[in-house]
Amino acid sequence: MTAQSTRQPPWQEDQARETASFGAWLRSQRKIREVPLGEIADATKISIRYLEALEQDRFDVLPASVFAKGFLREYARFVGLDPDEVVNSYLIAQQESLNAEAGDEAESAKPLRRQRKNNWFLIVALLLALALIAFLIYWGGSQSRQEAIAPSIAAPVLPPAPPRPVDDNAAEPAALTVTMDFTADCWVEASVDGRRRISELHVQGESMRLEADQEVLLTLGNPQGVRLEVNGEPYPLPPLDGQVARDLVIRRDDLVDRNG
Repeated sequence: MTAQSTRQPPWQEDQARETASFGAWLRSQRKIREVPLGEIADATKISIRYLEALEQDRFDVLPASVFAKGFLREYARFVGLDPDEVVNSYLIAQQESLNAEAGDEAESAKPLRRQRKNNWFLIVALLLALALIAFLIYWGGSQSRQEAIAPSIAAPVLPPAPPRPVDDNAAEPAALTVTMDFTADCWVEASVDGRRRISELHVQGESMRLEADQEVLLTLGNPQGVRLEVNGEPYPLPPLDGQVARDLVIRRDDLVDRNG
């Protein structure tokens, strides 16, 4: 068995720079080297949302652990850090986060124990409330018997409610719907109608749906792991022999010409 290292995590070795967490230490190392976060995202093809989660200690946002470790290694290589040291520091930080959550749960249990000591007050209050309800029911029944002698007044008959108007501005279904089912892990970059841009990692078993008015532009990192449908119909991809499918354009007008 190998002895575990007693060295402190790097973010605890230098408190003067306010790097009291793994994410803050990671961010400070990047800023010292003057590397923009967007530059890392462009070079490594890692979503900037995952990079920000790493620098903010939001480990719950990250995908499976194997992907998180891969992201950290690419991040470390690009910034100029030791990938093994960064991954080990991440594992330590993750364990510390789990330990802190366990401590919080133990603290939250203390008020519950104190509350049990005062439950007898609630029992007494409940008994008093039941007694009051029983009295009100008895008194109300007596009043009802007296009112039954008096002639009843018929309730007015209300006309039926008019039918609800039809909303002519209801949203219509999208003219172009692109659905992707992933049979293997795959990076996806997409542009919808030239406005909304998406960059995501999808794993086996997931699905992705895009809706557009005119055009969808796709880049697939692993096209062999994607089943593509357009408006509910299979959409075959060109043979790429394991290459990345770049700038795949799906236009509404092309579908009309093909089906027409």
